[in-house]
Amino acid sequence: MSDSIRTLRVAELLKHEIAKIIATNIKDPRVHDVVLTRIKVSKDLSLARVYFSSYNQSSLLDIQIGLEKSNSFIRKKLMETVSLKKLPQLVFERDDTAENASKIDELFKQISSEKE
Repeated sequence: MSDSIRTLRVAELLKHEIAKIIATNIKDPRVHDVVLTRIKVSKDLSLARVYFSSYNQSSLLDIQIGLEKSNSFIRKKLMETVSLKKLPQLVFERDDTAENASKIDELFKQISSEKE
């Protein structure tokens, strides 16, 4: 099922604004290494899953805790800057794409070495 243009535009807007809020307004040092990778918004705009990663993989749990603590503050700031009828609830989730790609790459290397 593909996303509609509307949900994609809302997701891109939210990603931009949340990144700006984190960079300029949040003082929690746990979230300063965060990289927002993508946002997936439900069709009815009631929920936005905010996927994040970090260059420092060992701090992902601390980043998630910091983001969850800052959730209501981020929503409040979004209400001030974004003009949407309905602002989605934010759920912060780790983006494991890079980790999964690394595991798949290792499997391919193992298969390649076993063939030789």
